[in-house]
Amino acid sequence: MRLPTLICLTLLALPGLSQATPDVLRVASAHQPMPLLERLVDQYQLDTGNKVLLIEGNDTELGGDIAQGAAFDMFFPDDRAAAAQLHAKGRGEAPATYACNGQARQYLVLVEGPRRELAERFLGYLRQHPQALREAGYTMPGEPGCTP
Repeated sequence: MRLPTLICLTLLALPGLSQATPDVLRVASAHQPMPLLERLVDQYQLDTGNKVLLIEGNDTELGGDIAQGAAFDMFFPDDRAAAAQLHAKGRGEAPATYACNGQARQYLVLVEGPRRELAERFLGYLRQHPQALREAGYTMPGEPGCTP
């Protein structure tokens, strides 16, 4: 287990963080989407005042942690298979494509209720800022070369 994942799990095990307040979105990100998400999260927090805990790791470690109940609201894997495997195990909604860069890049919403609303706010922000995705070399769903 890599140190960032271990630190994340330790932090999520603390009572105050494992039951994050309604305004803290907990996002697990694999390495490939992390630079994009870091930029978007920084701007999202400035624009909305909502907080995001962004944790980086590899698909296998993060997927294993999530499958075992790690308290994440969303997962942005490198590989579509990682999201599909979690969904097949009953963790999260069906994976959805947010952008493409040679392959469809997907996310997985892992929560319901009020926490899902927080995830939806972040996804809405992501959809409203396609220029950030394009500047990072992505194409949008529905554009040539981006088939979900």
